Amino acid sequence: GGGGPGGGGGPGGGRSGPGGGGPHRASTTASAPSTLTAPSPLAPAPSFGANVNRLFNDRTYSPAQIDRQLSALAATGAVLARSDALWEAAEPSPPAGGLHRYDWRFDDAIAGSLATHRLRWLPIVDYSASWAQSIPGHDHSPPASDGDYAAYAAALAARYGAGGSFWSAHPRLPPEPVDTFEIWNEPDNAEFWNPAPAPARYAELYAAARAAIHAVDPGARVIVGGLTHPQATLTAMIQALPALRGELDGVAIHPYGPTPANVLAGVQTAREALSALGLGSVPLYVTEFGWTTSPAGALDYLPENLRPAYTAETLSALAHSDCGLAAALLYTWVTPERNAADREDWFGINPPGGGTSADAAAFAAGLREASGAAASTAC
Repeated sequence: GGGGPGGGGGPGGGRSGPGGGGPHRASTTASAPSTLTAPSPLAPAPSFGANVNRLFNDRTYSPAQIDRQLSALAATGAVLARSDALWEAAEPSPPAGGLHRYDWRFDDAIAGSLATHRLRWLPIVDYSASWAQSIPGHDHSPPASDGDYAAYAAALAARYGAGGSFWSAHPRLPPEPVDTFEIWNEPDNAEFWNPAPAPARYAELYAAARAAIHAVDPGARVIVGGLTHPQATLTAMIQALPALRGELDGVAIHPYGPTPANVLAGVQTAREALSALGLGSVPLYVTEFGWTTSPAGALDYLPENLRPAYTAETLSALAHSDCGLAAALLYTWVTPERNAADREDWFGINPPGGGTSADAAAFAAGLREASGAAASTAC
């Protein structure tokens, strides 16, 4: 699978700092619903959207270009937009005298741009700030202190969540408070958790962030970061920290696969893994799925002429599955389409210069078909 929002790799690719391409995928996974009720045909229909990480992480798009891209995304019927809330951008300097000082310009631009288009931000809380890295020089290494990371997560919720200070400071914006926070991106992928995945260590980070966010926004859903190997990772997390059994608001997965059927199978595998752990009621979130169209033979490569139909079919399959799915987001809305040898440049379905595409039309058609769909396929 690919990289991940915000930091190096990810469908998109290799970014490892506030200027990078952002989340992308690197593996396969499943997703989780957003309520704690058992998945059933009566469960709420999932919410749909797309990743928009490259729009903000690349730092190359003008406000007018971002506005045009988000206007086109909103016109498809999408309601969610996932992008990194980069800790490294918000807190470039360590706390002084025990006080954290945040520079909110990067996050404010995302929150404001999305709200203008009535898109709800699904932020990925990542990666380690330069002064907080357990491996100096590696933003994809876990933070040396969970407390510092959790403080940023809580500050994000206090600013952009329900009743957040950002919304009261910008009364002309349509309020679109963040209600779901994703903790890291692909923590079970060595590209995003250096030097190697450590589920027990991630479990501690998740628990600290969840407690901190709930202290300021009790209704927020704090979800496990997009997993590529949900079965092994969740099992190891619960073994290391049994108290997590009652503390999972949701699990995000990245079920990349060569066909729509493979994507759905990844969701089913994740649901089975949760059920086997006694967590059958925990919602799943597909926070990345998609395909690149260049270069041929790359991971997640799909010929351009097949991608529109695969995208629409996947959205329909996810909408009709009874897997307790809370949300599904395509990876990704737009990529630069510059380097034919860089797979991360070709996951985007909307033309970077504007205009229309068969991919974007198929995405919109898939959302129309999925809207209000009743779960009719057993998970």
